[in-house]
Amino acid sequence: MPPKEEQIKLDSLSPQQLVELRQNLNAEIQRLMESGQALARASNTFAGTKKSVEQLGASKEGQSIMLPLTSSLYVPGEVADVEKVLVDVGTGYYVEMCIAEAAKYFDRRIKTLQENIGIVQQTLNDRRNVLMTVQAMLQEKMAAQQARA
Repeated sequence: MPPKEEQIKLDSLSPQQLVELRQNLNAEIQRLMESGQALARASNTFAGTKKSVEQLGASKEGQSIMLPLTSSLYVPGEVADVEKVLVDVGTGYYVEMCIAEAAKYFDRRIKTLQENIGIVQQTLNDRRNVLMTVQAMLQEKMAAQQARA
């Protein structure tokens, strides 16, 4: 459950407080953008893995393939079983699944990530709107201070 947001009347804040709020909002927006990008990268990784699993299911036993150890290092290997794969489900745990189950697992993970990307995007839009309001109020207060001087 997210923490409750406290309502602050912007017109009651001093220009210095508005500047601090603007800086905090900019930092939060940056973190949200980085989080959204990380979620998108994870979603793309799962989509690529799903595609690889499906391609593996279409291969034949004994067929030569290149196995990825890292994103840039591959080693030669042979397909031993076209019915089952080991799926990394996180924190070092692997589960043996048939190709169809593995594809469904990756679909669920991708769906969850896409939902989270949507939540982050909505929060990002909300913070940007608040930032625009803060900037407008800050400009208004600065103009009022200059008019008094």
